[in-house]
Amino acid sequence: PGQHLAGGEQPAWRGAAHKCHHPLRYGNRLYTSYWHGGFVILDIDDMSKPKFVSGLDWSPPFPWPTHTALRIPFKIRNRDFLVVSDEDVVRLPDCPTHNSAFLWLVDITDEKHPAVVSSFQLEDIPPEQQPYATGCHQPCEKVTGTEIPVAWFAHGLRIIDIANPHAMKEVAWFVPDVPQGSERVQSNDVTVDDRGLMYLLDRVRGLHILERI
Repeated sequence: PGQHLAGGEQPAWRGAAHKCHHPLRYGNRLYTSYWHGGFVILDIDDMSKPKFVSGLDWSPPFPWPTHTALRIPFKIRNRDFLVVSDEDVVRLPDCPTHNSAFLWLVDITDEKHPAVVSSFQLEDIPPEQQPYATGCHQPCEKVTGTEIPVAWFAHGLRIIDIANPHAMKEVAWFVPDVPQGSERVQSNDVTVDDRGLMYLLDRVRGLHILERI
């Protein structure tokens, strides 16, 4: 809502705070992050005419843009969920101070009324506001179980178990050495192959191939 100017809609945001960033398709739904506009669920049964189903936006009060809304392709405790990551960049002004971006779990069983059920932040990040690209970036888009690999910028790879939706927990981690020519680790993206090997890419330089043991 607010983008179809020709149809009489008026935007209610400033500048480029709201923009499509990282849409992911699951069936006839498109789960689309909208930067400082949170995320939206779109019905794309007719791909020429996407229809708004619902959305959720927590910035403000939280200052970071939403990067990924990842549909979990199976039920957990008979409920449907999205793993949602905020990206630790470009904070909104006039928001309360927080240390760095983190991960959310959103119940979409009733997709017209998405609801946050839990969030997860690393315990080893100090409580004070941190430099950009310290916290969360994005989860692995290939979901193979309740353990979700997440690229966590300066804190490397974090594997978060969502088996208990109300209490996400870290079950494994890997922090690479700082790559040559960089001041710190910048784990940017992670994917997994059919053998379970994980591929962790640094934003500046470097690729690590990892195995969960």
